[in-house]
Amino acid sequence: MNPGPIVNLPSWVWLIYFDVVFWYVTVPAAIALMLVGWYGADWLRALRWAAFGAAALLALPFPIVGTVVVIGEIRSAENLAALERTLDRDETLAGLPLPAGSTVRFRDKERTSVASIELPRATDILGLRLVGRMDWSDYSHVWSGTLAEDQRLDGWPCRAGSIEFDRAGVVQSCELAAAHELLGLALPRGSHVARGNADRPWAFRLPSDAEMAVPSLATTAPAGVTLIVADDRRIERITSGNGQTIVVRGVPLNSMNFYVRGDQVVAALAEPFRVAGEMQPAETGVRIDLANGAIALAGKNWWLSE
Repeated sequence: MNPGPIVNLPSWVWLIYFDVVFWYVTVPAAIALMLVGWYGADWLRALRWAAFGAAALLALPFPIVGTVVVIGEIRSAENLAALERTLDRDETLAGLPLPAGSTVRFRDKERTSVASIELPRATDILGLRLVGRMDWSDYSHVWSGTLAEDQRLDGWPCRAGSIEFDRAGVVQSCELAAAHELLGLALPRGSHVARGNADRPWAFRLPSDAEMAVPSLATTAPAGVTLIVADDRRIERITSGNGQTIVVRGVPLNSMNFYVRGDQVVAALAEPFRVAGEMQPAETGVRIDLANGAIALAGKNWWLSE
């Protein structure tokens, strides 16, 4: 097995490496040898010169490494300068009207692709009042930034703080500064809303201190869970890493993996419960018919089936 090219480095490179890494040993040793060479008795003669030579060998790697580090820092600064630009006047870049003083970081030295923008002050951009840094995601095609103050955007009462928006300024996600009804759900203040699109459904994460009524399931979603909702208002899934209990038709279910498939809820029991005439342990997968309330055991690997 080839351990890699680093093992094949010349021995002098390894000597420099260990000399610098274990400086707390080599530096005192170099000082001691220098003192021996300088103040040693005359009868030592050749040994004094040997001490001087050994001290020089131990000390030499430090200016070498220092020079390499300085050169690296200079090159890094040059590369950074090639990727950054501070605007000396108001200018529109990547479709965003930016004020003078904004620092724009590009992904390439040709400056064809903007990666992030640091605003010099709170600025109105595409109808949003933003502050600090904005980052562009090539994956999700949205800007992420910080809302300077509570603001009503696209009908959403967005709270000051983290926000995502697209090139047109349409909000893609934010935390609600006030209670708000969306897709038939009365979301409490502090809920995090992520807009759905053709590729993904909506996601509503409830705050840690507020629950929410879910009329279509005739139940209440516990605080902290995330509801995945389709454009037609159908709840597709409820999930939470904390595994809170959500009761549907009198059955205590674990919200860790909670699915709505057609007119059925499929989830695991949050506690022992009688199903099919027998007491079933917690974590047993069950199906609940929302139309008539009938309860049945789910099949094997129920969380994988559709």
